[in-house]
Amino acid sequence: MKRTRPTVLARKRKADQTSTSEVGEVEGRGRRLRQKKVVREAEEEENRPEAEQQVEEEARPDAQAEEPDAQVEEPDTQAEEVEARPDGQAEEEGRLDAHTEEEARTDAHTQVVEQEAERHEDDAHTEPTVVCRGRGRRRQQRQRHDEVPVGPEDPSLLKDFRNHVAADIWNGTERQLLKIYNHSRYLKNWEQPTTNRRFIDKVTASGLLPLAQITYKYCNKVLVSAFVERWHPETNSFHFGFGEMTITLEDVLYLVGLPIEGLAVHAEVHSREDCVALVHRCLGVTMDEASDAVSCGGVELHWLKDTFMKVGDDATDERVDCCARAFLLYLLGTTLFVDKTGIRVNVSYLALLSDLGQVRRYAWGVGALGFLYRQLGQASRSHVKQMGGYTTLLEAWIQEHFPMFQHAMNANYTEELPRAARWQSRRDAKSATTVHYREMLDDVQASQVVFDPYRERRQVVADIALYTGCICCMIVVEPYLPDRVLRQFGLMQLVPGPPLAPLRGTRGSTSATYSVVYQYTDALWQNWRDHMLHEDKRVPVTPGIPWESHHDYLPWFRRVSHLKVARGRGDGHNTESAEERTAAALVLLDKCLSGTHISPFEMKNTLRELQRILRGQDAAHLTTPGPSSSISFTRHSRRNQST
Repeated sequence: MKRTRPTVLARKRKADQTSTSEVGEVEGRGRRLRQKKVVREAEEEENRPEAEQQVEEEARPDAQAEEPDAQVEEPDTQAEEVEARPDGQAEEEGRLDAHTEEEARTDAHTQVVEQEAERHEDDAHTEPTVVCRGRGRRRQQRQRHDEVPVGPEDPSLLKDFRNHVAADIWNGTERQLLKIYNHSRYLKNWEQPTTNRRFIDKVTASGLLPLAQITYKYCNKVLVSAFVERWHPETNSFHFGFGEMTITLEDVLYLVGLPIEGLAVHAEVHSREDCVALVHRCLGVTMDEASDAVSCGGVELHWLKDTFMKVGDDATDERVDCCARAFLLYLLGTTLFVDKTGIRVNVSYLALLSDLGQVRRYAWGVGALGFLYRQLGQASRSHVKQMGGYTTLLEAWIQEHFPMFQHAMNANYTEELPRAARWQSRRDAKSATTVHYREMLDDVQASQVVFDPYRERRQVVADIALYTGCICCMIVVEPYLPDRVLRQFGLMQLVPGPPLAPLRGTRGSTSATYSVVYQYTDALWQNWRDHMLHEDKRVPVTPGIPWESHHDYLPWFRRVSHLKVARGRGDGHNTESAEERTAAALVLLDKCLSGTHISPFEMKNTLRELQRILRGQDAAHLTTPGPSSSISFTRHSRRNQST
């Protein structure tokens, strides 16, 4: 009879059983040896003369006697073993003293086994810190995230701060520069026909053509990466030492000239079959061609260019319409809705381009802002390395509100153009580093920021800019909260209410674990007038103090936010410079001494604000309390007046 060979699995199972039994025998011998040793030491202790024990106890240091009970007391199990000592202990001790060489090796092996078992037991109670291949290179940092040394004192606002890139930076883990997708070079690849007036008229009527002119050629990755470190998706705003700032609908209107009123940028496109049918219907290709072109819900940009760039004068009206839709989809995919694939654009936007005469009716600026909010939120996670969205809008916003980062002005700019065209596009400076920009933003003062750069250009703030609720871009829904940045509308900053909470979702440390869902319907956006900022919160700032805030705002903000990103640069609580406080105090004093009638209520509020300013001056710049504080402040004020 032919003997069959055992399978690999059977051999492995048999080997595991053998090794398990051997380890069990070794551990059993080790326990017995330890019990014997304990018994022998107890017997020797009893047989020692009382004089030696007394001398030894007197020589024992006092510090040892004061150690915690957990370190001095012996386990109860040892005492029980001593009491249960067998009668034939002498014989056992003789055998124990006469260890053979083989038993000594067994004892050493048992010690190794015990150490290994203890190590595995400790690992079972702690989170593993080994790097898991294919699951990220920094899994070992998870333990450090659980113990963020500095963060919000009150975590009720920034609930997912431990997954934020600022938490990693504070713990000493730097993140490389973000890879930011900028498709401006693709715009030059599409040669627009200059003779086919039908194509040009249809594209111009959409209102989207200026995007091809104002989009920046380069993206300042260093500057954008530094600002992303301060973005918090819970509030959809940047956090600085003086409070919050964000990109508002008014910024979108003035910077890029996109409409912020109209239909929501939203369409129901669910399955791949829907995408294929949409490409077939709107671009005039066959179903097979559409099926080959659609991938992951999008089409590649080069396919659009190669298929629809040529529009002859003799082309039919249907062909001209298809080419116009393809160009507008290409334009959206290279400007407003740049995703992180780097090569595709979502075909869902074709549903909004099917009727070329209705394209202008959509609030493209609102959709672009919601999409950028989501990209900023994902890029703020500690393990995310890429970012999409319309970065031209972000960079133009930075240059308008932060003069210290402004580029050279464009000599060809006119007031008819969007304000993003004011600034020249340039590459990152070779000497620029994220650390340098980070420290600049940590130290920036409210007086160095232009909160309301459009004050001289507009008469009043557009009502829709004060809408409070959710904004939509296809399946992306993000909260829009102007009450957190009232100073950007020329209003005094009050303590805002709690931000909108998502229905469900998490903000993990990667893009795959970042998913939030907010309650939204198109009817909510269409009835935006019913959800505007309440009139009670629209308190104009005092002239000359554009950074003015309620006296309760900064103490509250310092408690719920993380003011500094760079470690070792102070707590950031003194956020107003001496010049800012001096100017604010002089304005309030002029108001009191102007001779005009002031009600007791206004006088009380004015004096309270003056008291806050003076206390801030003392805490920030003076080391000794008492009369010297007021003397120093008086000298400083006089010096400012003389200059």
